[in-house]
Amino acid sequence: MFKLLLLLLGVPVSGFVTDSETGRGIRDVVVSDGYHCTVTDSTGKYFIEADSLARTISITVPAEYEIPLGNDAAPAFFKYIDSGETAFVLSRRKRVPERFTLVALSDAHIRDSMNVERFRKESLPDIRRTISRHAGGGPVIGMGLGDQLWDVMDRWDVIKDGLTGFKACRKTVPFFYCIGNHDHESGAGNNEYAVTEHFVRHFGPVDYSFDIGKVHFVVMDDIQHTGTQRDGIKISYTTGLNDAQLQWLREDLSLVRDKEHKAVVFCVHAPLSGRFSHKDDVKPLLEEFADAHVLSGHEHNINNMWPSPKIWEHNIQALCGAWWYSNLSPSGCPLGYCVLTFDGASLAEEYNKATTESAGFQMRVYSGNDSYGPDTPESGLTGAPRRTHVYEWPEELKGHFVVRAWDGTRDWEVKLVCGGKAYPMKQTEVKFFDAASAAFMVDVFGAPYGGSGIYKARVDSFWTVAAPCGDPAKEKNWEVVAVHRMPSGKKVTCRSKVLMRDYRGFATGTHYSR
Repeated sequence: MFKLLLLLLGVPVSGFVTDSETGRGIRDVVVSDGYHCTVTDSTGKYFIEADSLARTISITVPAEYEIPLGNDAAPAFFKYIDSGETAFVLSRRKRVPERFTLVALSDAHIRDSMNVERFRKESLPDIRRTISRHAGGGPVIGMGLGDQLWDVMDRWDVIKDGLTGFKACRKTVPFFYCIGNHDHESGAGNNEYAVTEHFVRHFGPVDYSFDIGKVHFVVMDDIQHTGTQRDGIKISYTTGLNDAQLQWLREDLSLVRDKEHKAVVFCVHAPLSGRFSHKDDVKPLLEEFADAHVLSGHEHNINNMWPSPKIWEHNIQALCGAWWYSNLSPSGCPLGYCVLTFDGASLAEEYNKATTESAGFQMRVYSGNDSYGPDTPESGLTGAPRRTHVYEWPEELKGHFVVRAWDGTRDWEVKLVCGGKAYPMKQTEVKFFDAASAAFMVDVFGAPYGGSGIYKARVDSFWTVAAPCGDPAKEKNWEVVAVHRMPSGKKVTCRSKVLMRDYRGFATGTHYSR
């Protein structure tokens, strides 16, 4: 009954935000119902007239304070309005961190037992090792960028239990969540409120923000429900923000002080660079900061995009890759997640972590002479191959080393070092698809979920150079060295001495074969 009244009338909500050590109120903390924002007064008190559709009250945790954790070890920066709880208690950090690391993952797509098995046995141990690797360099936080689920809502505990409780320097890693289209419960009703209720009750608010170091994070639901698809399982949707969300974003960002000395990270499921409603309204808001980044998923592939010259969008690969069928994303980069380290208001390091591989595994090196078909070693799969076609690299790459760098952009410097001599590699002018991964996914697995076109998507992350002797397979004592200069000026270098001539690493275990 109380919940029904809230939906019809809304309700005034007030409370205090206090310091755990002194017991005193904390002033100027931003408080939100997801529709509007206010700030605490000098005593730490806040008052907000909660919207009739609001379900939570959340605070933007200031950088000076630790992210609070609940009894379930999940971030406790929000309260459910119908719980009657309104107070927030924060613990001050010993010092505001200049440096911290974000582990961002998207599109886990947990639905059946095979998905759960791979998530638990491969993904979680790998994320744990990555967190340990960065634990000594400042705080570590986690972010799920949507599609944690795969239209089966009762798998929520697999995700939340799995991602909650990672430790860094004996401290629990706060793991935040963004909602994706497959996290909407299609059978719950025919409006945005109904289909997001399950997510809100198990993961928290869909529009919120928090601060850490000199970075302001904004997390938003950019999936606009438009109905239910014919299968009755998935929702129909458009991407972007609605008018009310845009107003909330404006209010939230207007309350950030010293934007010219801070970075902003805008976290959404579907990319801002896509068909995103209110895109042109969002971009100038982000451009007010010293550095602006967008984190998104949804596409299952790695795409570096620039919605504007001042905004870098990291559209990251899927944790499940090509829906858990292999160790590949649809375009051929490995399944995995993204790791970003911020130093002050600048991105100091970024790399895409391939699950079960070392952090340095950032490329594959192919021979432009090779083709892939019935005779290519399957390397890890059993049963009769389904391949009937032969896939080749473009004719002009015959005799060339062909380097596929997952995160490659035009500011990378790639070279072949052979016999002590360096040969600069050139990024290809024309996009083409990854012949090796396409052959594997189309003719071995039958191009699941979308047909062969998504596995033949043309990408621009290739670099090539002619082999000095005319045949990469005959070259000796060679190495590919790739250097990525970060906005901070730091150089990140990755290397490879392996020529890929089969499907090593494309599949793990015989039970992934169709």
